[in-house]
Amino acid sequence: MTSLRRGRRASANEATRRRGRRPLALAGALLLCLAAISAAGVAVAAVIGTPNHGHLVAVGPTSSDSGFPVWYKDDKGVRLEPCLDQNDPNCPSQAVAGAMPDPSKPVSFPDNFPKEFFYQLVQTSFTLPSGAKALGVFDLEGSFAPPAIPAPNQQIVFGRIRFRIEGLQAGATYTITHPYGVDQLVATNGSINYTEDVGLAPGQFGDALNSRIGPFLRWDPNVAPAAPAGYIGDGATLHAITGSPNNTNFFRIEGPGIGSGVTGANQCATPSNDCIQSNLFTVQGKIATAAGVNVDSATYSRAAGAAGGTVDVFASTETGPQSLQAGGTGISATRLRGESGQYEGRLAFTGAPPAKITVTNVGDVPATVKTAAITDAVTAHATYDADAQTLTVTGASSDKAAPPTLTAKGLGDLGADGSLVLGNRAGAPATVTVTSSAGGSITVPVTMTGGTFSAIGVQAFAGPDQQILAGKTVTLDGGGSTGPITGYHWSQVSGPSVTLSGADTKTATFTAPSVPAAGATLDFDLTVSGDGGPVTDRLTVTVVSNAPAVTANAGPDQVNVTQGSAIKLDGTASKGATSYAWTQVAGPAVTVTGANTATPSFTFPKQNVVVTFRLTATGPGASATDEVSISTQPDRLTVTRAQYTAGKREWRVEGTSSVPGPGVTVTVHRGSTLAGDVIGKAQVDTLGVWRVQIAKSAVPADTLVSMESTAGGQLLAQPVK
Repeated sequence: MTSLRRGRRASANEATRRRGRRPLALAGALLLCLAAISAAGVAVAAVIGTPNHGHLVAVGPTSSDSGFPVWYKDDKGVRLEPCLDQNDPNCPSQAVAGAMPDPSKPVSFPDNFPKEFFYQLVQTSFTLPSGAKALGVFDLEGSFAPPAIPAPNQQIVFGRIRFRIEGLQAGATYTITHPYGVDQLVATNGSINYTEDVGLAPGQFGDALNSRIGPFLRWDPNVAPAAPAGYIGDGATLHAITGSPNNTNFFRIEGPGIGSGVTGANQCATPSNDCIQSNLFTVQGKIATAAGVNVDSATYSRAAGAAGGTVDVFASTETGPQSLQAGGTGISATRLRGESGQYEGRLAFTGAPPAKITVTNVGDVPATVKTAAITDAVTAHATYDADAQTLTVTGASSDKAAPPTLTAKGLGDLGADGSLVLGNRAGAPATVTVTSSAGGSITVPVTMTGGTFSAIGVQAFAGPDQQILAGKTVTLDGGGSTGPITGYHWSQVSGPSVTLSGADTKTATFTAPSVPAAGATLDFDLTVSGDGGPVTDRLTVTVVSNAPAVTANAGPDQVNVTQGSAIKLDGTASKGATSYAWTQVAGPAVTVTGANTATPSFTFPKQNVVVTFRLTATGPGASATDEVSISTQPDRLTVTRAQYTAGKREWRVEGTSSVPGPGVTVTVHRGSTLAGDVIGKAQVDTLGVWRVQIAKSAVPADTLVSMESTAGGQLLAQPVK
């Protein structure tokens, strides 16, 4: 889509001059303005006050010719249609040279259709005292999704607000008051270049209603001359306007030095060196003469053995008195009934069902027509029995004379009795779509039957059994319990009696009692309450009178392990330990699985490093530590290709690594050492292969290359072909 696209052919300018108008907005003066500010930086606006949304209230039916809406309506009841006729003197934007492949021929979609057109095109531009240019644009525009080539299903309509202002103080903030609001922007590099487009999704014509455009602006009827009949302006003559919802029918710029020395028409109401404005705009827009029509639904039905049937058609158009009729092959022209823009008809046919129906709004000048396919009407119901895990889909077609095949999309065909039963389904979709071979379709929600599901049950976990020294504090921790727990309770069930502190909490404590030399065992139950409860788990605490000696043994150091391989640590040779804790003390951080067990594991990084762990082994009365180191070797690199092509200045260096990717990078240097310029880098793939290919390289040719790997490998002074 062109961003600054206002221009006119000489013939259009001549027509303008014959009417005595000033050919400003769409002629050379504006093009010069736009060319002068095309290099402005993009700005971000802060909208001051309430955004101007909701003043465009409706979008009309789409045209059967172009696929664009027939009209847009504002909250004043004004409807504008596309200005598409390049020969219409009041739609000068369509006289742009090259707007259509062949401007001498009528508009035809998509072969002879403009890349852009307007429902409303409002602009103002003026020269600042410094000689710089200022432009304000307020459009409702039709175009196409990039690359802006006329094509079906690519139509877009968007509201646009655009500011282009030169000659400003860099970094200064400027306030712009315009018919649709007030914006504050910071001048980047001494200029403002701001565009706000709303409604750029193909086919989503209602999105433009959310723009700040609206209500439509028009020539002020109290200022001569009056707008041409059927238009809101002539598109070329500067004129005072009305229609601003804020009664700000002007384009004002306020900021440091913007109006220094200005006099005459561009003075603000309160003259100031920091204010300049224009009350004159060019306005283009054609008042809609057609209401258009949409065919919302067209379905047929016929009874078993019948020689014909009925077609039910629903159509919509603009509110107010309309005259709609429908007909087609095998269907007599029939007047539709309705009100408030909603119309319906029940039409008879004989023989086979007709394929299409045509609805015409005969009240439009010229009449608008919309053709739609006629399908059967499908009804359906879907139920999932959660107990039996069975999904049942039933459906019926309005064609009883020759029942078509019904299909539950993604599930299968319905049988002759109109049903499909699918058992052993642990899950069900939220909706089911049933289609008919006669073209009908319906999507219905799935209703569920059966008993309610059981709530997630609580599970009690009292923690691992413990061995503790007499006189020490013992902690009972039920934090591993799961589910929607509403309460905890600890109770002693055997052994020397102790006093529990916090017996009704997740964590209880007591002091280990004095015991004989042989020790003693104490059993405790944790009971958790909640859905599915109460549930109980038991643990045993062994109390000893003397703490056995504790030694930690983290196992022997491991050398030459494979990078990227799984490594197992082994602390089972420790003595007197009842718990284990492994912590990493050296090397790049790794993720350890089972860090509180005797035999955890981790994946060695794809680096030539040493990883060290400390094991803390803890017994009833003491702890001990030991460390273990794990080391590897650098990966082995090979070169299978080293080539430089002088004409293309292209390097190609390829090879392998003994450590496959991902996670390994090879860097290639020019020359015999790693101090040479970097030619390029490459990731090693899962097969261990790497490739560097650099075209138009800034690194000059050489007879040797060297490479290094993040896995530690090096390969120096490799010959280049």
